[in-house]
Amino acid sequence: MSRAQRLTLLAIAAAIAIIAVVALSSSGGDEEPPATSARSTATPAATAVVEPAATAAETPEPTPTPNPEPPLVIPGKPAKLRFTQGETIRFRVRADTADHVHVHGYDMVQDVEPGKTITFSFPAKITGIFEIELEDAGEEIAQLRVDPA
Repeated sequence: MSRAQRLTLLAIAAAIAIIAVVALSSSGGDEEPPATSARSTATPAATAVVEPAATAAETPEPTPTPNPEPPLVIPGKPAKLRFTQGETIRFRVRADTADHVHVHGYDMVQDVEPGKTITFSFPAKITGIFEIELEDAGEEIAQLRVDPA
């Protein structure tokens, strides 16, 4: 037997195995298979139904990946935010009570209402480590670190 014939037989055997796996996995269900006698033979693999490949019209168009949401800061466990000087600092804050969110060092303050989310976005001009807190509650909710460029 030549090498080409052996490779052809191997390819046919692989195709039959794949078709058998597809046929067995698509039969699914909780029903028990019918009992077979010792004299019965397996159904030839050639009779298995193979689903056609998806056409271009059925293939969904990939959607562009949106920009990720800025990190969400919530009271309870202070988050660590890290940026480099020159970047845009972006983060969101959600609180259970009405309060003022204060970014120390940058002296930025925004009001947050219960259950609402606010977004901070500003250039990282000042380097250092700064506290972000719920001002009225006196609770640190994040630590902002801005490294030199």
